[in-house]
Amino acid sequence: MNDAGITLPQVLLLSHAERRGTASASELAEAVHTSLPAASQMIDRLVQQGLLSRTEDPADRRRKSVATTASARAVLRKLAAARSAEYELGLATVPPKLLAQLTDLIERVVSELERPAIVDAQRVPRELANVR
Repeated sequence: MNDAGITLPQVLLLSHAERRGTASASELAEAVHTSLPAASQMIDRLVQQGLLSRTEDPADRRRKSVATTASARAVLRKLAAARSAEYELGLATVPPKLLAQLTDLIERVVSELERPAIVDAQRVPRELANVR
């Protein structure tokens, strides 16, 4: 991130913009859990750095959409590769058998998280069980 001259919040905003394709400032503010003025300021800086492009909505010229540029996509790929290398380095001393068990456990947890939620009153606190 330091090499690219961007902050973690800006990386998060770029990641959300990349996943959405195009988005409005308010959509990105909501996605990164920040105020619209703070998101607008981040967007302005990222546009100046050539990491986001801003276009008018042809149907409503007041509405602006932002999208990542090729430079932003390159930065995001570089960050993902660095993160993967760090994970690989960190797990290098873990025995292969234990890594296989960890992989299996993570896959089982993800599978459970993807299943439709069934509320078990004995496992869920009462105040959460009634939330819809």
